[in-house]
Amino acid sequence: MTHLNTTKSTAKSANKRRIAAGCLLASAMGAAFVPGVAHAKGAAAGDGPDIVVTAQRPGDANPNANPQAPYKVDRSADSRFTEPVRDTPKSVTIIPKEVMQDIGANSFREVARSTPGVTLGTGEGGNAFGDRIFIRGFEARNDVYIDGQRDPGVSSREIFAVEQVEIVKGPSSAYLGRGTTGGSVGLESKRPKTGDNFLVADGTVGTDNLYRATLDGNVELANSLAVRVNALYHTADTPGRDYVYSDRQGLAAAIGWRASSKFSIGADYYHLRSNGMSDYGLPFDVTTKKPFAVNPDNFYGAVGRDFLHNSADIGTVVGEWKPIENLSIRSQTRYGEVGNAYVVSVPRAPDTSAADPADWTVSTGTPQRNAMSRYIGNITTANAEFATGSVKHELLMGGEYSDERITNRRFAFPDFIEDGNGNQSPVPNGFTLNLFNPNAVLGYTIPAVIDDSSPPAVTQVESFAGFLIDTIKFSPKLQLLLGGRLDIFTISSTGTGRSGPYSDSASYSFFNSQASLLYKPIEPVSLYVSFSTSSNPSGEQLDSTSPTYGGLVGVASLEPERNKAWEAGAKWEVSNGHLLLTAAAFRIDKDNARENLGGGNYALVGKLRSQGFELGANGNITPRWSVFGGYTYLDATIIDSADPANIGLPFANVPKHSFSLLSTYAVTDKFTLGGQAFYRSRIYGGTEGANENSVPGYWKFDAVARYKLNDRIELRANVLNIFDKRYFDAIYRSSAPFAYVAPGRSATMSVTVTM
Repeated sequence: MTHLNTTKSTAKSANKRRIAAGCLLASAMGAAFVPGVAHAKGAAAGDGPDIVVTAQRPGDANPNANPQAPYKVDRSADSRFTEPVRDTPKSVTIIPKEVMQDIGANSFREVARSTPGVTLGTGEGGNAFGDRIFIRGFEARNDVYIDGQRDPGVSSREIFAVEQVEIVKGPSSAYLGRGTTGGSVGLESKRPKTGDNFLVADGTVGTDNLYRATLDGNVELANSLAVRVNALYHTADTPGRDYVYSDRQGLAAAIGWRASSKFSIGADYYHLRSNGMSDYGLPFDVTTKKPFAVNPDNFYGAVGRDFLHNSADIGTVVGEWKPIENLSIRSQTRYGEVGNAYVVSVPRAPDTSAADPADWTVSTGTPQRNAMSRYIGNITTANAEFATGSVKHELLMGGEYSDERITNRRFAFPDFIEDGNGNQSPVPNGFTLNLFNPNAVLGYTIPAVIDDSSPPAVTQVESFAGFLIDTIKFSPKLQLLLGGRLDIFTISSTGTGRSGPYSDSASYSFFNSQASLLYKPIEPVSLYVSFSTSSNPSGEQLDSTSPTYGGLVGVASLEPERNKAWEAGAKWEVSNGHLLLTAAAFRIDKDNARENLGGGNYALVGKLRSQGFELGANGNITPRWSVFGGYTYLDATIIDSADPANIGLPFANVPKHSFSLLSTYAVTDKFTLGGQAFYRSRIYGGTEGANENSVPGYWKFDAVARYKLNDRIELRANVLNIFDKRYFDAIYRSSAPFAYVAPGRSATMSVTVTM
């Protein structure tokens, strides 16, 4: 497949954007003086305890959420977690679609940006440009799952067909296999509903040329046979970034049939195409150790060459069988193709040698990727409930198989290009731009085609696993969870790198376990302690071949890194079960971290530690007052290293403090007003250990208002980054980094029609 670059030269005016955002903000706040938005059941405020106010729409309501508190999800959609969230002995943050709407999120990256304990990272030549995240300080870009199965293709993910996002904190290899050192992320899809017919159409317009439309329809075709279809159209510029945009179209179709009380079968297909402009943000000043004080709208790319293209086509079939009363068997098989292609400019190593700063320049290169991840896998589980005397057991056992193949082919560019006057000009390998006034528009198009003269880089992985997890209930107050999983991981990587051809392969087997004790002094309270392990085999990060980024080449002979973790926590349901409060303290130790000893020689000689505590709250404080948020303190440090200078350094790209709180209040039965506050402390650049380069911490504030015209039509206004705070998501790891700038202020108005 040949990818051609696409461009969208949409010059922005900062003044117009601020005026438009201010107008929409004024409209949202002004709506407080008219009756308006939340769906309400029962009497008006103050009339009695039977009032139930929710922002949840009928029909497409989340089946896992508390019906009277849609911010509170009671159960994971992953059948491997057999207990309610309150009684699961791990830190689990579940973000339902209602929260995603109220924070104005339109992509997985926007959800992650607003979640304490989750940090965004950057891509470059060594790893893919896409959803790179860290959880509790550790890399998690290959720890993303869709409906319980790993999604191996690193790309930029959409959420139009997502019911909830589940972030499981701490090592989870006993459940999920390789990786999950700091945790995992699960995207749970919207599924067909029997006994219900609905159609929900949502249209959004906003500043920065935002136009978004989604459709969610469910039809029961016959008794116990239902179809659900979600569709997406999205086009928008990135707020506060010149020339950066994203166009996306998607379709998700699912069918479910309950053939009998003992057997059901379902199938779904997910399709997404995304085209946009790649963007690596702003140049960095290594003398001041902070980003250059340039206009944050500046774009240091090449309009006419650079692009970002993602694609996904994923098909899944699942069957469930209940042969006897206390035994259920589930088998899910999936085939997927995920593409990630881009050419991007890197604004690093500015030249400040000129006497006049107006003449300072930035030279960009051509990092690129044209990867296709093809994978097939199956996960089969059996859930059994039985008793041994007075002790009850909920036993989960199963096996998993996957075959993943990632093929990355280089792009080639012509040696010469014809300009608008018919003159032949040589095509450079990168461009030189003015530091303070970059002219990113080439005025002509440089096509990118597949380089047939260069062999592709191919990474092939085959893995087998078997697992067993038993929740042992000694009494209603005391239960013990014991689990283990054995993985066999076989990997090979071939291709041509900077030093010539390479070919490496390895096969690893590793066992991981979890043991958790949970005590319930009273029914609404769960207290737990937990021990768990995880493993990071060489080559685990499949989007890379370099060991610097988690690839295989040069480290195939090394055993997997081993991680162990302790966690102690408490979960408490208050407000008649409508609000869940959580607290947890944790420590993760990696005792044999891979380290580069110099000259490309690696050894398992490092020791890393991440420790801290988390607080969380989600649900309804009162029938009218909903909250969703938390705080994470993280002390992530290098404990031991072959290089004494590294000992004691904090992890790179990891903040000590992160906090978010979304709060909404139903002012009347029809009107809801709310906002979100988010804080993240300073983060530092570097590889494992931080260097002196950093980007500052920040506060960001958003607002949301809902106005319900009638039972079928609801309006929603979102203003994101109200004060237009220009902050940075991440800083690149090298000594000559760049800083990934986050979006500026934006405002949207949405209308949701339920039929």
